Amino acid sequence: MSRKPSVLGPPTHMPPEKVEEVRTVLEQVLDSHLFRGSRRCQTLLRQITEQTLAGETSSLKERTLGVEVFGRLPDYDTAQDPVVRASAAEIRKKLAQYYQEPGHETETRIELLSGSYIAEFHFSEGAAAAALQPGTRSGRRYGAVAGSAAAVAVVILVLVLALPGWRRSDLDRLWEPVLKAPGAALICVGQPVAYNLKSAQAQDAIQGFGTQSEHAPIREQDLLILWDRYVALGDAVCLVHLTSLFERYGKAYRIRGERSTSFADLRDTPAVLIAAFDNPWTLRTAGQLRFTFVKDSAHDTDMVHDRQHPENKEWKLTGAWPNWDIPNDYAIVSRLLDTTTDRPVVIAAGITQYGTMAAGEFLSSPEYFAEAVRQFPRDWQKKNPQIVLRVPVVHRTSGRPRILATYVW
Repeated sequence: MSRKPSVLGPPTHMPPEKVEEVRTVLEQVLDSHLFRGSRRCQTLLRQITEQTLAGETSSLKERTLGVEVFGRLPDYDTAQDPVVRASAAEIRKKLAQYYQEPGHETETRIELLSGSYIAEFHFSEGAAAAALQPGTRSGRRYGAVAGSAAAVAVVILVLVLALPGWRRSDLDRLWEPVLKAPGAALICVGQPVAYNLKSAQAQDAIQGFGTQSEHAPIREQDLLILWDRYVALGDAVCLVHLTSLFERYGKAYRIRGERSTSFADLRDTPAVLIAAFDNPWTLRTAGQLRFTFVKDSAHDTDMVHDRQHPENKEWKLTGAWPNWDIPNDYAIVSRLLDTTTDRPVVIAAGITQYGTMAAGEFLSSPEYFAEAVRQFPRDWQKKNPQIVLRVPVVHRTSGRPRILATYVW
């Protein structure tokens, strides 16, 4: 298979039935959950496929596609606006994920090779599932190439085993119930209560924007409580990790603060809950699980509680409030089918924002999650896993999370 297919005329050597087969598969791909949420990727892949089938590959260049597909001006700066390159890279990822999913292994493959905007088509029949690229030598030999279905199956199996990108990771399996559930996923973020000064001038002075070098003492009557305005930085970082993951998977999502989230919302869609003590939905959902969060404000103690070993008091923070000047934090990562809502739920939560930040990193890293899977039973994918993490904190920045305990039921 040529990595740089020659640009020749129309695909006169591709039988009409094969052209229709490619178009049928294209519609299936574009209608999949991976592509439905990205109109940009849908439009570009359709244009590239149709132009390749028509033999008009001379127009499949970055600038031309930017103008024809994305409406850019003819003299736009492709270095400053890499919309075509970014979309093509996303298409390659989505196509790889599509063909990894069960049921698509023997479908005709549409492929967009790195460094090219010309499509290649791989049919499930023929010797070694030969690539058919219009105008290439392999395309001209299409009628002479034949092979048995058994040989094709063996080749596909070898490729699946040999190429890591063709295999689903453990992280893919963790998120599978959320990704396959209908509808956009709801990401519910905790919202800490905050206070603003009623005087904008006094507020500016505190933040260094005003002309006053000093500000007057703050009195209770000068403060305004804000219930739903702010999100902790660590929770926001966790949110970025998870939304980036959903973008890679092509899963639609919507973001809401916990105060604007209702039980009806959680019943209608798969959910991701971010933060613990700032998010009552997390505490309510995880309240009956083995590992959960408890707070003893009277003794200024927050901890991860193990219901099976209540004597374990090691996973706790004492005296962390209000500065959170701590050497370690603790977090819980959970995936479960909520029996109350009958919807899959993923929880990423720490005692403080550092733990929540690390939980988001853990849930988006195949390398980190693979360490936990080694402690899971073989059939964990069909069950509910929980993971307790210790998170080192250095100069108010969370480090690599370490696994303290796992539980699968």
